[in-house]
Amino acid sequence: MKTLILLLLLFFSLTNPTFAQEDFHLSNDSDTAFWYAYKNNYARQFKLGFIENDTNAYSFRFWSSGLVIKIVGKTNQNFGEIIRFVEAYPKKKNKKVFTKHYPITSSQASKIRHLIDSLQIETLPSDKNIKGWDHGFDGIEYFTEFKRNGLYTFKNYWTPTAQDTLKEAKLFQNFVSSLSNILDLKNNGKLFQDDIPFDSWTYPGSASAILRVKQKPK
Repeated sequence: MKTLILLLLLFFSLTNPTFAQEDFHLSNDSDTAFWYAYKNNYARQFKLGFIENDTNAYSFRFWSSGLVIKIVGKTNQNFGEIIRFVEAYPKKKNKKVFTKHYPITSSQASKIRHLIDSLQIETLPSDKNIKGWDHGFDGIEYFTEFKRNGLYTFKNYWTPTAQDTLKEAKLFQNFVSSLSNILDLKNNGKLFQDDIPFDSWTYPGSASAILRVKQKPK
């Protein structure tokens, strides 16, 4: 099933090479085989915008299943937001989606920028350029985007926890865990689920559906 999805995404990316405006320079180490088109599709579907066209001095986005973390820097100030999004399940012709934005404080944004710099996430190669990085049909795909002074970088990482011996995978997993701690993503995720207006839903990028358990009236 996942192979079929990837083939469809590849076809979609070839027939629709870009969804963002051509207002940026792509870095040489970017990975745009077809995950870039996949990301752009979700950016359009959930109206998340394209940081490729941001005019800020610094922009960063982190993607996971149904989750985007965006950090923006202007002069001496950093700010950002957490964006969560789901699709109603089962999917119907008129697809229903739900998106919610949560502000990130300036202090949290500054901590994340320091984390990015200290772990050198911006210069970490995309997984296909890391020798020994395995790929599979399950797991989770992470994306990172950077836009700095007109230069845009896009990279992806498949399930770093499955790469037992790679220092790069351990470094990236450390980054993911630290992001979660800084932003208390576990509690944020619970708050989001409470607000989802559907009885069942899927997180884009995940193969499973979630059913809300209704309490029986007393």
